[in-house]
Amino acid sequence: MQIKVPLPIDSFLPGISDAVREHSTILVKASPGSGKTTRLPWALVKNLGGRVVVLEPRRIAAKLAAQRIADEEELTLGKEVGYHFRFDKNVTDSTSLIFYTEGTFLKRFLGDSELKGVDIVILDEFHERHLDTDLALALLRDLQSKRKDLKVIIMSATLDTRMLDNFPDSKTIEIEGVNYPVEISYLPNTPSVLNQSLEAKVKKAVESALDKPGDILVFLPGMREMLRVQDVLSGPFEVFLLHADLTKEEQAQALGPSSKRKIILSTNIAESSVTLPGIRIVIDSGIQREAHYSPWNGLKFIEDTPVTKSSAIQRAGRAGRTAPGECLRLYSQQDFNEREEHTIPEIFRADLTDIYLLIKGTGLTPMWFHPPTKDKWDKAQALCERLGATDENGITKIGKRMLELPLSARLSRILLEGENLPQKSKERLLRFICEDIENDRTGNLYRRLQFYIKNSGTENTPWEKCLLVGFVDQVARLRQKQRDFIHYSGKTIRAHNSLENIHGDFYIIFDITQRQEAIKVFPVEEEWFWDLDPFPFTEEEEVETGEKILLKRKTKLGSIVIEESPVKLVWTELNESFKTKISDLSRSQFKSELEKFKETPVFERLYYWAKKKNKDIENIELSALGYFDYAGELNWNNIESYFKSEIEANLDVDNLDRELPSKINLGGRRELIVHYPMNMDPYLEAPIQDFYGLNDTPSIMQGQVPLTLKLLGPHKRPIQVTKDLKNFWAKTYQEMKKEYQRDYPRHYWPDKPWEAKPFLLKSHLPKA
Repeated sequence: MQIKVPLPIDSFLPGISDAVREHSTILVKASPGSGKTTRLPWALVKNLGGRVVVLEPRRIAAKLAAQRIADEEELTLGKEVGYHFRFDKNVTDSTSLIFYTEGTFLKRFLGDSELKGVDIVILDEFHERHLDTDLALALLRDLQSKRKDLKVIIMSATLDTRMLDNFPDSKTIEIEGVNYPVEISYLPNTPSVLNQSLEAKVKKAVESALDKPGDILVFLPGMREMLRVQDVLSGPFEVFLLHADLTKEEQAQALGPSSKRKIILSTNIAESSVTLPGIRIVIDSGIQREAHYSPWNGLKFIEDTPVTKSSAIQRAGRAGRTAPGECLRLYSQQDFNEREEHTIPEIFRADLTDIYLLIKGTGLTPMWFHPPTKDKWDKAQALCERLGATDENGITKIGKRMLELPLSARLSRILLEGENLPQKSKERLLRFICEDIENDRTGNLYRRLQFYIKNSGTENTPWEKCLLVGFVDQVARLRQKQRDFIHYSGKTIRAHNSLENIHGDFYIIFDITQRQEAIKVFPVEEEWFWDLDPFPFTEEEEVETGEKILLKRKTKLGSIVIEESPVKLVWTELNESFKTKISDLSRSQFKSELEKFKETPVFERLYYWAKKKNKDIENIELSALGYFDYAGELNWNNIESYFKSEIEANLDVDNLDRELPSKINLGGRRELIVHYPMNMDPYLEAPIQDFYGLNDTPSIMQGQVPLTLKLLGPHKRPIQVTKDLKNFWAKTYQEMKKEYQRDYPRHYWPDKPWEAKPFLLKSHLPKA
């Protein structure tokens, strides 16, 4: 039995139980370590009866919480309390408290959209705003309109309690934990630090912390880094790794008392999901490994990214749960200051195809906390229809089968297309599907997918043809001479230098670089397109304007022209219905060019000006008719000039180039581009030497708005970001100059940069 220590939430449990009786939705805001995850769920079972379900974002959090409750309450894990997630289930039909991962819970919705037998659903760690969390809440809100007895509890450490303003019959309960002061320190922003490996930084930080009291918690991106750090640490302490596959004994060692000092290496799970007693020192790498979605094909991939300010603050708070503590951030204070305040909810950055299909499968109408954008939702709908998963009547038979598979919509459709292939072809298809899936390190997914298509077929079809069904919208036509592709979307994509032996006509582009170069392609045959269902080709009429109207009838695969037959028509010879049709086509072209213009630096400047002047640029109505005068030549410079002048006229911009210059001259030949990003302050970016000779920060809008200056070091990274150049020269520059002189002796580092000439290297200085 585990000793049940008092926790801040204990005195609130009767009141929360009463609130659940009286209200349909409860928000419990409580700091990490308050006991909300391990004390509240079982208290609700005891006080209210029925079945309670808890949604956790991570398997290890679900498993540890269930185990801790079983130990504290002297229950049998898997009987009264249990957990259920993919590849691991420990519950019975009579289990009263079940911890689910969010994805597994959503799969349950498919077979039981009324959640029969479930009385209370708790969404834990809601502030992390995972896509599955938002979807679960949206579906639960809709279900509550049909099941008045269903209770929903939202638990969070940092969420704004005003969120419940839109929830009828709701109540907020805030629980203040005991938080001791935590002293924060940073590493300097110098080349010697930037060039150090992560494990070297951690080793040095641990060694410097050993003369201070308490256990040490180290936040790292993932298992790879945890193992590397473990290899370099040695001393009078024990090192424990906190990860999803810990045995019960390993959990007890990592989380329980120890005769030796403990160093716990963990991912971001330790921010709030796990209680870690005894921690007095936190070492924060400032990095997390999280799911991202390819803007190219919508598939999920894992990437290391900087944690937000709110996450960094949560991590530091772990050192102050039981006594004053310390947190060393393995990055600079400047780096921290530039980070995002909060994580952008996944619903705004994810591909939504999978959840669109899941919603169609449940038959529910989600009541979103934050609704997805119309553009993303429309794209998800269009892709589901292209895959044959949905149609005008809702989800199709093939769509229902796709939902049974533990894959994305695209990959599910590919797998089902290959179910009649011979065994060897199936295995090649399976290997292709699994090769890039991050969570299949153990091969569990590969074995499970073999079960889904275990029967061998005899269909004599190349397995590569199956890929077309899932990725027809990623098809591109190769242009041999130019060594580029014309993509389904209409974009022109260069072939990366690493691509060899590309001689066919059509390819599926699976991935591209940040420079928009195709790096992973797969050849397909044109004849395969004609066998696809739904049929992928469209017949369209497009117009080009000039003295005569050239009408082209085209057979297209997306934007790729397969066949075309031009017909020259004289405008005066057309009847009225044809003229209307031609005008409509021209307006469509106008809208396309307008969207293209919105991606240019000129539009970004206009957007910034409108925001500063409280003008509405989003809803400007531009006349397509005026555009026709420019469309005759379809010269992009003409079209860009037209849009610029039209928007300026609508916004009453007196002189855009004077108010918001596209470039600023720093004197002599130093002319720098002014960047106007949509959601950031305007900035200049250049080597620090370009700013020598300046004492005041350059500004825009006739001196009203100082520019942010990103001063780059010889390593091409910012060594300072500031709006106060004078203060930087006087203080920070003098401190960092010595180290940069030592590491980059060829570069020019004057004592008085505000008086110096803008020379990059000492060799450029005039001879004395």
